[in-house]
Amino acid sequence: MDKLLDVLLLGRRRFGALGPRSRAVLSQLPLNLTLLLVFVVLAFADPHALTLPPFLSGQIVALVILLLCAVVPWGRLPEWCVLAIPLLDFVAVGLVRTGATGVLSGLGLLAVFPVMWLAGSGRRLRLVVALCTFASLVMVWTPLLAIGGSAPHTFVAELVVPLMLVSVAVAMSVMTLSGIAQQQRVEELLARSETRQRLLDTVLETVDVGVLVIDDAGTDVFMNSRQRQLYLTALPPGAARAPESELLVYRDGTDELVPVEERPMGRANAGEELNHEMYRLGRGPEARTVSISARAFRDATGELAGTVLACTDVTEVVAAVRARDSFLAAMSHEFRTPLTSLLGYAELLLEDESLSTSARSDLRVMSRNARHLRKMVDDILAASVEGSSPDVRRTELDLAELVRQAAVSAAPDAESRGIAVRIEDDGELPVVGDKTGIVRILDNLVSNALKYSESGALVTLTTERDGWWAVCRVRDEGIGIPPEDLERIFTRFQRSSAALRSGIPGTGLGLALAHEVATQHGGRLECTSEVGVGSVFTLRLPLARAGVSPNQSTAAEE
Repeated sequence: MDKLLDVLLLGRRRFGALGPRSRAVLSQLPLNLTLLLVFVVLAFADPHALTLPPFLSGQIVALVILLLCAVVPWGRLPEWCVLAIPLLDFVAVGLVRTGATGVLSGLGLLAVFPVMWLAGSGRRLRLVVALCTFASLVMVWTPLLAIGGSAPHTFVAELVVPLMLVSVAVAMSVMTLSGIAQQQRVEELLARSETRQRLLDTVLETVDVGVLVIDDAGTDVFMNSRQRQLYLTALPPGAARAPESELLVYRDGTDELVPVEERPMGRANAGEELNHEMYRLGRGPEARTVSISARAFRDATGELAGTVLACTDVTEVVAAVRARDSFLAAMSHEFRTPLTSLLGYAELLLEDESLSTSARSDLRVMSRNARHLRKMVDDILAASVEGSSPDVRRTELDLAELVRQAAVSAAPDAESRGIAVRIEDDGELPVVGDKTGIVRILDNLVSNALKYSESGALVTLTTERDGWWAVCRVRDEGIGIPPEDLERIFTRFQRSSAALRSGIPGTGLGLALAHEVATQHGGRLECTSEVGVGSVFTLRLPLARAGVSPNQSTAAEE
């Protein structure tokens, strides 16, 4: 009873959460309360009507039906059995209606209660409408049949109430079925939403990336387990929890704490977007280096809802890169020292006129191989330096003159290989750049052209203007590069399959470094090649023209 009153008066419990017996009683109770109200009204309007057998019988039947709702174990019976109760209610309503005829009108509409019960059950629409129609007709026509002698128009006049009840049954059935369909759709969407939420939680807990979500007020709303580990690393020694201002956050490579407003959370709260910025969390051997990115997200209305920060632990990666660079630099230095000595002594010996022809030839081979080895060491050393240093001094240079110097430098090697070098000069080509880097590009292109060409071949160096570009082309008649290898020839430590088959030594660094230097100068390094015919490497650098860049000029021309 407490549950019934809770639903009826306070509505704190869902009707569907009640048991079958409680639902039956609660569905029957409105009719009984209305019949009680009818009894009170008749007591004042016409007390004599209360003694009429039909009226008393209807009230008694209604009470018996309510008692059946309370005592029958509906949970042990099939669900459809409870629908017998609203059908019995038509009997009670019919008796009360007959007993109060002439005193109260419209009591037949009390049948709307069982009609709503039947139609709201969600059972078969046609069957429910048919039952309601039949029960309504029986309710209004039975008294006429019992009296006997009623004219046909009397039966027709009594159809108003059944028609109204049928209309209510149809409307209620449609609304119920629509509600059931909507409820099923909502439950399906809730199930999908819960599944996606669980999937998202599983993904966030599985990935080895710290994820932190903060709302538009800067308050933490989500932090996965990986982020909690990083947070503990950033805590001061002995602290179990600390505000953002007290966390140990350093810029990578320094021991100075980052100001609060410059920290990732502060910048993210200010609406700034972060892309792989490096920080160090904590100090000592437990410190971790992290790469942090941040993106704002918006709600369904388009309003700013907060920010997501992704923290990737790159401690081992940074340590590995630094160890690699240190190793390459140390190795290159240790190689360069003895190589310099070998080349120096070889040059001194070559100046000795008493050397025999065979000894001089052997010295040239030794010198050539030592220079080749030194070039490989230089490539490795250059590869250990990532990016372009801001301290590099760029000056105005003549690309055509640098090409001529590269040809002169390569002349001894070309002569020893029996390869001719031809220069096609189109005049001065002023560019602004780092002389060391550009010379390295040209030396690499020319040495590769010689290295992959046979004796008797021709290497052509062409310089020309192409719009706002200074262009240098190095054309050889070598072994060529297969089409499938062209896309990766500018990738570090990658060599073409033709070069590998030829057995010609190399590191796969020269072209990658040349491509990087060209890009750093705002230019491009391109290649076209045909196996067995040769290759053409094209270097494009912006011409030195005050206030105008190649990109701007191209846009202006278009």
